[in-house]
Amino acid sequence: MNRVINFINREDIKLFYIINDKIKCSFLDKIIPIITNLGGAVSTILTCLILIYFGNDEVKIAGYKSITALSTSHVLVHFLKKIFTRERPFVKLKRINTFKNKLFDYSFPSGHTTAIFSICITLALNFSVFTLFFIAIAFVVGLSRIYIGVHYPSDVLVGMIIGTIFAITNNVFLDMLIFS
Repeated sequence: MNRVINFINREDIKLFYIINDKIKCSFLDKIIPIITNLGGAVSTILTCLILIYFGNDEVKIAGYKSITALSTSHVLVHFLKKIFTRERPFVKLKRINTFKNKLFDYSFPSGHTTAIFSICITLALNFSVFTLFFIAIAFVVGLSRIYIGVHYPSDVLVGMIIGTIFAITNNVFLDMLIFS
């Protein structure tokens, strides 16, 4: 089992350096710090509230589904961070690009990635014509967390999974409540 964990950890670090350093360029250095904030608390909560407050009935329902997926997924994220206590890459690794984002809570799983996936997958389920757009946004936000040096790829992958699962289950559950 230790061999498997060591292998995953080595590959995680290799992929981290590819995203954090090898694709680094001045254009991405300018836009990625902006993009990464789309998964932050202010952006995600505000997005849900705007959908609820300003949307028509269909959009309001999607807003309620989004805020439910967001809030419930973050209960699990908070719990997992306390259990795994994984230090962030900039604490453990050398020669990484950090963009001065010195977060001091734990790394696993990525809260920003969970948040953006919980909202974007919910919106994709409710507005399927925009599915590729929503998934692209969520994916880029997840990658941005690695690019700015605050998460390992496995943190982001698990955040994607958690956000997606909570979006789907909340969507189904709320549809049963609303339309039954």
